Amino acid sequence: MASCSQPNPDQPDLLSSLPDELLIKILSSLPTHMAARTSILPSRFRHLWEASPCVHLIAFCHEEFITMFNRELRLRNPSHPLVSLSLEYSGSPLPVSFRHSLCAKVSSFGVQHLTVRGRHLIPIIPMISSINCLQSLSLPVINFEFDQFPSGITLTCLKSLSLELHSFYSKARIGQFLSELCCLEALQLDTSYIDSLSLSSQSIRKLKLIMHSTLILHSVSLILPSLESLHLEIQEYFNCNLFHIHGEVPMLQRAVISLNCVRARDVSAITRLLSFISNVKELSMCLKEPQDEKHPIPFLFEPGKDVPNFHNLKHLDVHLCMHEHNFEAVIIMLHNCPNLE
Repeated sequence: MASCSQPNPDQPDLLSSLPDELLIKILSSLPTHMAARTSILPSRFRHLWEASPCVHLIAFCHEEFITMFNRELRLRNPSHPLVSLSLEYSGSPLPVSFRHSLCAKVSSFGVQHLTVRGRHLIPIIPMISSINCLQSLSLPVINFEFDQFPSGITLTCLKSLSLELHSFYSKARIGQFLSELCCLEALQLDTSYIDSLSLSSQSIRKLKLIMHSTLILHSVSLILPSLESLHLEIQEYFNCNLFHIHGEVPMLQRAVISLNCVRARDVSAITRLLSFISNVKELSMCLKEPQDEKHPIPFLFEPGKDVPNFHNLKHLDVHLCMHEHNFEAVIIMLHNCPNLE
């Protein structure tokens, strides 16, 4: 039976030899309730966790969340900068007065990175839209038809945004919303239950688009003249055709494409997709056939149609079932990549 070894008084205390700056950095990577446990250590460590520039609050009930807020934010020493704040709450609805106090405190500390998780935190979203110091923002499921984001938002410093869109009506409001974010450079959208999607922005340089339940999705339009990196991941589109993607992405340099359950009927859409991104320098593709397909199908290029030319492509990474049809298609594609390294 294993027993705990007694500390050796002659062994140096390596933890105590670390500088405060490094200890604070280590503590900042932990959820706040775990970092706070270091307060039982010797006096030098007792208040180190309070100086962490990152606060991560996780609570499952009303009283617990308010208590943590009062301890970590309301009573926080103003001399300790708060750079990143993550809020996860799954309890009952919070009082309106508390929501206002929460957002006011976030603004007063000049928080740059904010993550919000939990449907009962959604009511604070209109208040968040006026916190000018935010540089990155990650939000839970949004239904734009409920005007959770008012017009005329003032997120003038926001450079990175992550959203979940699960609504038929979100598609129109998302376009207006993005047009108001003049400094946005990185966008991640996790979508489901929409029939079309149109994104337009002059500033977005990086886009990650994850799509679920695309049963009724017909088309995706991307008017993103500054886009340099595209990550397109389609996880579910059973019993429906793959949508068509179109638009303008003249600056695109890198593309990652991941498609599940590709069928013979999707070959036209895949050909259009490859034509759409044919000016990239780096391309990674993962195309998976469904298990119920009886015969290998050619889906990389449409038979009898012109194959796109990839004049700028230097790096190619392809994951797909290498049966005869696809092997021939890859060879044809390589012939159209004169600068491949």
